[in-house]
Amino acid sequence: MFSEFSHRPVEVLFSRRAHAAICAETLEHHPLETGGILLGHLHQQRWQVLEAIDPGPAARCTATTFEYDRDYVNHLARKLAAQYRQPLQLIGLWHRHPGSFDQFSGEDDITNRRFAAMNYGGALSCLVNLDPHFRLTAFHVPTDLDYQRLPVVVGDALIESSLRTPLCAADLTGERLDDAVQGRELQELFSRLPRERAPIQRSLAEALDPLLEQLEQQPRWRYGLRACGHCLQLGLIEKLGVGRELWEFALSRNHQVIAWRDDGMRLSAAQFSRYRMEVADAH
Repeated sequence: MFSEFSHRPVEVLFSRRAHAAICAETLEHHPLETGGILLGHLHQQRWQVLEAIDPGPAARCTATTFEYDRDYVNHLARKLAAQYRQPLQLIGLWHRHPGSFDQFSGEDDITNRRFAAMNYGGALSCLVNLDPHFRLTAFHVPTDLDYQRLPVVVGDALIESSLRTPLCAADLTGERLDDAVQGRELQELFSRLPRERAPIQRSLAEALDPLLEQLEQQPRWRYGLRACGHCLQLGLIEKLGVGRELWEFALSRNHQVIAWRDDGMRLSAAQFSRYRMEVADAH
């Protein structure tokens, strides 16, 4: 059910659109620092960047720093990601550095570590320099910040065709529409206990595999997962009813799985398994 990324990326592929967006943003704010986030996929050991988002109209740009307009960036990222048949993922970020300085600052390290912690594959972080010509330097960022400089290639033809296919009317099938509704309902469930996303601990993932396999077998509930490092959130949506439940799983001090429901119910893994079977049998 869970797997960890075991091979580091070998290069970065930028779509022409994403690369042009970075160039345009750099030009607009020259000589100030600016940046943005990158959307795409980690596929076949390559960071494949489809979209680059600017920092927003309320961003604060100075000669040495910049701050995102977070509401704008989050909104535009969701909208652009959904325009592709295979929705884009947040894979990294980019920003300009003054002169020829193409290494990360201590503040950059903090930001890079936070982005890397969001995904099993780490993150992509890029630096732009004008010394005097435009230069884009890309780095793979694992959680231990053992940076790896990667070659950059620009061109749409090199990006996996299935990843760059836009959404179209034929994609609005009944199943896809149901998935969209479920996605919104899961976001509402997860908002009850807001936590920062982070790759789940290996020991917890291994302990939860049997429970998640059991969920796959039952017909009553659809479910969604959110990995939050030390815990896993499970949202349950009744397929033919109005039942909605939010659970969190974590390891106790003696390394046993404990399940909490957001109304205060607490169960062991075995009790949760029996509880779910009893609820399913009752319907």
